[in-house]
Amino acid sequence: MANLDINSFVCIPLRTKLYVEIINRYPDTAGSLIEDVLIDFLDRTDSDIHPEGFIWNQLFLPNGTQLRTKYLGEYKVAEIVGDKIIWHNKNYPSVSNLANEMRNNTSNNAWKVMEIKLPNNREWQLADRLR
Repeated sequence: MANLDINSFVCIPLRTKLYVEIINRYPDTAGSLIEDVLIDFLDRTDSDIHPEGFIWNQLFLPNGTQLRTKYLGEYKVAEIVGDKIIWHNKNYPSVSNLANEMRNNTSNNAWKVMEIKLPNNREWQLADRLR
């Protein structure tokens, strides 16, 4: 469907009773009203189909997910913002890079040292338990 003419039209089956009701209320703008309602619907439901987040191997971390590790007695917390991992205003390409930098540039298995809190959860979970 990539080569559709944006000025072309399609016929969509609507119940006659519904269409007559729209025509009675909006005789001059029924087509544009229906288009506006559909555009509004698509805008409101876009995040249902295309949720923002970061994919770590097969694990999807939605926007707002927090990631943390404890290093030398201090918790360090990053967040998924859109499709990026952000910590101290810096974007990280992977959870592994983040874990290593949070832990003083040492080599770490991020699955073992990172905890995750999903946006609607109260509890932190070890990343290794989520894969």
